[in-house]
Amino acid sequence: MSLFSSLTTAVSGLNAQQAAIGNISDNVANAQTVGFKRIDTGFENLVTESTQNFNEPGGVLAQPVYQNAIAGSLVQSQTATSLAITGQGFFQVKAPPSTAAGTATGTAFTQSNYYTRRGDFTVNKDGFLVNGAGYYLEGYDVNPQTNVVNNANGAAAPIQVTQLLDNPVATTNVTLAANLPSSYALQGTAGYSSPAPVTTQVYDALGNTHQASIQFDHTATNPNTWNASITLAGGNPGTADNYTLVFGDGSSSLAQLGDAAGGATIPPAGTLAYMTAAAANPDAGNAVSASGTNGAPATIAIPYNVGTTTNPVNLPITFNFGNYGTDTGVTQFADTQVNVSSITPNGIARGSYQSVSIDNNGNVQLNYSNGQHLTYFQIPIAQFNAPDQLQRLDGSAFSVTQGSGDAQLSAANANGAGSISPSTLEESNVDIASEFTKLITAQNVYSANSKVITTDNQLLQTIINVIQ
Repeated sequence: MSLFSSLTTAVSGLNAQQAAIGNISDNVANAQTVGFKRIDTGFENLVTESTQNFNEPGGVLAQPVYQNAIAGSLVQSQTATSLAITGQGFFQVKAPPSTAAGTATGTAFTQSNYYTRRGDFTVNKDGFLVNGAGYYLEGYDVNPQTNVVNNANGAAAPIQVTQLLDNPVATTNVTLAANLPSSYALQGTAGYSSPAPVTTQVYDALGNTHQASIQFDHTATNPNTWNASITLAGGNPGTADNYTLVFGDGSSSLAQLGDAAGGATIPPAGTLAYMTAAAANPDAGNAVSASGTNGAPATIAIPYNVGTTTNPVNLPITFNFGNYGTDTGVTQFADTQVNVSSITPNGIARGSYQSVSIDNNGNVQLNYSNGQHLTYFQIPIAQFNAPDQLQRLDGSAFSVTQGSGDAQLSAANANGAGSISPSTLEESNVDIASEFTKLITAQNVYSANSKVITTDNQLLQTIINVIQ
């Protein structure tokens, strides 16, 4: 062993501690960087020659130890599109696109995918979800009508919000739940006043609104009978469609509605027995479900149109009054007025895009002014067998290496992948107190190695003085 060997060993110690201090500096500098993953330092001894009787100083080598799989703390964000992963995995992203030749769209993405835990995404001017480092979030397309995810080829693409309008859907069904007062005066008696009509708004295929109105009038007892006059403002036919609703009253008079001997089921008191088109109904051919079978649907189908003779717009509507012989839908029990529990038309008006919302499963919903919330995308989570072997890039991003293995994409909360937390950000996993502790240690070790060099220098000077 020579003094020169101890000098080179001490120099390697200085270099190793310089590397450690560099990693500590990187960590401290990025202590507030969203999604940053710290770098620890591992030390490996170098052996020149070593036996049971002799050891030649070798030195030390500093190696970075990446902590990509250790999560940082989660903090709430006021931005709905800020995302964090609770558990394992990374967001798959694309690098900022270059401008395609001959175009100015700037959406010519490369084929390479990158990965990050930095989730400070916002919608940019082109409708893409982009994080603070400029990486574009990727996802699968989803059919908004069936909510079926289109990932047949396993390829995700940058999420772009372009669905700024939600087309109208024509009303086809109006469901009514209401109680008609059994003791209400009969139509035609002195001082009779019709109950207030039941109204609702419906939509045609163009998104225009129309008012549907149902006027109930008590016309007879034993059996209890009501007339329902249905009109649609602007509809053709423009006159009222009149229907007779007959209710069970629990008396023997129900024999005229049908009895067990005739194959019909006597309905319970206060429930619909059957409906028919009224004799004076101008559209008596409309489809009316007249049934004495308890549980059968009680519906009236009217083939309206709301256009002109030269430009007709069909608007067939089925009015659903519940089920015969059941206490749901339209009933007749004691009350003082027509009491509407609910009247629910389907169909929607045209809607304008308002906002984006994302759930824990990574489903991206677009919210519209017409109250619709439609899922157009699903964000997958990428997992790796060896995430600490990923190659670090600018902006808290990573690329695949041979050591990390390929990305395995899964839906959130599936196959071991974590869940997605909206309105949340993942902080750096750097612990300042720990970094300062490591810094003090590295400083002292660096000083100790420099002391070895000073001592070696003094010994060499002693040898030189002996020669002189």
